[in-house]
Amino acid sequence: MRALSFFVSVLGAAADTAQAPALIQQRSRLRGGRIVELHELEEKALGRGLHVEGQRYSDDDASCSAEGISPGVCALASLARPSSTKAFSAMGGADCNKKESRDRLERALIAEIESALAGNHTGLDEKRLRQLEEELRPIYTTLPAKDADGEEGGLGYAAAKYLLHQHFLRQHAWYVRGLNPAGDGRKPPDDKEALRSRVAGHLLEVMEGKAPNGLDLKMLAVFVATLEHLIHGDQRERLKQAWLIHGLKPDDATSPEGLVTVLEVFMAHYVYVSQKNDSGYALTSEKAAEEVKTISRIYGGWPQIQDFIQKQVAIHQKKRVSFDDAANAADAVLLVFQEVSGSMCHDMEKTVQSLPGGQEGRVKLNHLRSADGGDLFRESVEYLRELGALEGPFESELVLMPNYMLGPSNCDGTTSFYDLCCPNSCEVHKSRLERALMTDQGDPLNIITTVIRERSGFDLPEMHFQLEQLAKEHGGKILIHGQAFADLLHIVFPRECPKPRASDFKGMTGAVPDANAEFQPTTALKADLFEW
Repeated sequence: MRALSFFVSVLGAAADTAQAPALIQQRSRLRGGRIVELHELEEKALGRGLHVEGQRYSDDDASCSAEGISPGVCALASLARPSSTKAFSAMGGADCNKKESRDRLERALIAEIESALAGNHTGLDEKRLRQLEEELRPIYTTLPAKDADGEEGGLGYAAAKYLLHQHFLRQHAWYVRGLNPAGDGRKPPDDKEALRSRVAGHLLEVMEGKAPNGLDLKMLAVFVATLEHLIHGDQRERLKQAWLIHGLKPDDATSPEGLVTVLEVFMAHYVYVSQKNDSGYALTSEKAAEEVKTISRIYGGWPQIQDFIQKQVAIHQKKRVSFDDAANAADAVLLVFQEVSGSMCHDMEKTVQSLPGGQEGRVKLNHLRSADGGDLFRESVEYLRELGALEGPFESELVLMPNYMLGPSNCDGTTSFYDLCCPNSCEVHKSRLERALMTDQGDPLNIITTVIRERSGFDLPEMHFQLEQLAKEHGGKILIHGQAFADLLHIVFPRECPKPRASDFKGMTGAVPDANAEFQPTTALKADLFEW
């Protein structure tokens, strides 16, 4: 049972805030923060019995309930704020604060899941749940089911975690912290942020404990809807913070010009990655102004975001704008941010494809370093090797572009819960295969061969032979989410599908990636991420 072990592993990852990464100025892209070595804290395991009806630790619970804010969103918002008193940390009070925060979040997340599974969660829509079931069904049917007492059940922990990671990756290009099989791309800056950043993983652990026969399609849809609710609720609370630092109360109205500054503060903190003191959305007006100034200088997509903010404000055509108006505008701006971030990734891909070997997805390191005037592609050799993006001897090192493009250095800083990364074109091929296998009852080998041939024009006899071998090794089944099939996809689609790392496939006999990684190997690098 993993549910309560979550808190031990999370706080073990809390960072020493004395070390601060520098923002790397890039010509067109905020390339993440510099990765630093972080100290780990030790925590004792918690016992069972945390869920106590009617109990609360914070006065926030009463005000949240009055505002219609669910327990999980309320607890996450509380963690994002700085401690209310300095005296509390004296004489061991900080440890007490940590325990109270863990206990409160534990109860809140259990309440969210229990309400969602019972069908009485006011923040979840039944139509949305049915839609999610249909979205998840193709990949669900191609994953290995859990063997429960000799009968086929739902998905086990590793397969469920992989499915959920793939869903958010395909739908939003989100690498959700706690779900990524390769491990998270950064360590949290403090213990409260560590709790916030592992919410998705803990939700899954709680649900697994309620499903001894495996997680079925309905439970997985409930998970996605619950996490969407928590993320959207936290997004609204972060906007509320940007509203408050402008001297506005939730029921106040502001001018169109005031709404522009509120949205700029909200988006600047959304894009900005500082692992020194900032976490969640606890801002002052001074810090907010500093972040807006910094982002306007270093992020190439900021002018597009500012332009869209102006358009959103103009839509209202009001002299006074409410907080609800601001929330609707923020939702629209966040969607545009995803488009802006994705377009920058495509621009980088076009630059690479213009280099020798770019059309084959392999370019020499020295060619990549000199591309685009030398302002991009400056990651260190150590980072590239840990990423699995570098192969060949020193004098002729080749960079595998899909591995590089999907690495954490190309993710934009976003929320406590996920990083917005480059769209993964390989997932288009895999989702097409999943749909074909789900709807066609013919020979899986012929189905896969046909789909790949239609998609790529790749028709070498070796491909069919390799698929036959894969089927023989697994009782006639072709595990399209395992390492061997990922190797084949990389050969067929070298520009789009990354070459898999053996270290990522240690569990489930290679059927799905290992589910136990906490952080990616690149997180532990002592050297600077970028070379200049």
